[in-house]
Amino acid sequence: MPSSSPRGYTSFPSSADLFYFCTTSSTSEDDLNIHYAPPSKSSLKVGVLIFGNDQIQMMDLAVVDLLAKIGRNGLSRLNAPAAAQDEAVDELDIRYVNESGEGSFAITSGARMPVTNSFGDAPQFDILVIPGSFSASELPVSATTFLTTQSSNPDLTAIFCVSSGILRLAQSGILYQKRATGPPSLIRTLRQRYPNTIWQNMPWTRHDYLWSSTSAISALDMVAGWMREYFWDRQEALRYSLTAAGIAPLDDDDE
Repeated sequence: MPSSSPRGYTSFPSSADLFYFCTTSSTSEDDLNIHYAPPSKSSLKVGVLIFGNDQIQMMDLAVVDLLAKIGRNGLSRLNAPAAAQDEAVDELDIRYVNESGEGSFAITSGARMPVTNSFGDAPQFDILVIPGSFSASELPVSATTFLTTQSSNPDLTAIFCVSSGILRLAQSGILYQKRATGPPSLIRTLRQRYPNTIWQNMPWTRHDYLWSSTSAISALDMVAGWMREYFWDRQEALRYSLTAAGIAPLDDDDE
């Protein structure tokens, strides 16, 4: 039986932790090792990375549309209730980035999307999305430098690898000793080429800010998991945006 997808929540304390919490006389947050999630940002920059000249599957970009739904424009277009619109993210600045910063890129439906930035002039992003590719070409130096620089900045909240997009991130070296997954057809190759990454047979998985999925479909569940965790303080906006996208609620969402 396949492994179930992880839930995007902080794990419950262990039995040993609970015993310590109940028996220690200290109320210090440091002693109790209590960490509070910070409030979500009211403005987010999202970078969609395009490598080479291959077509991008339109389905791989669905996660970008899902993220956009919790923005003020997205919830307004959905005619969301006032309570949800009050909690909307004020701005979601979505950029499409490639090596040259020029022209457009093809998607599988036959349409084209304009590129907005190059790896050299792109801003620091809060979120990076790496869609899948039909090619396993080598990552250019400029792309590796861009990924390394972005990843080392504490403002980066998440990198989402959709399906075969994990090939690009693996080439950058960022996945060293990190958990990751990818399309079943590529897992054996990935394990051989990158043995120092912990490859998992799961629909999606995460290691800290690194999120990866086996397909465009499981990527929607993956990003929904991140949204539930990150937008903990925007419950009405979160609930409405996920429902509008057809994401099945967790049991917790119905409470």
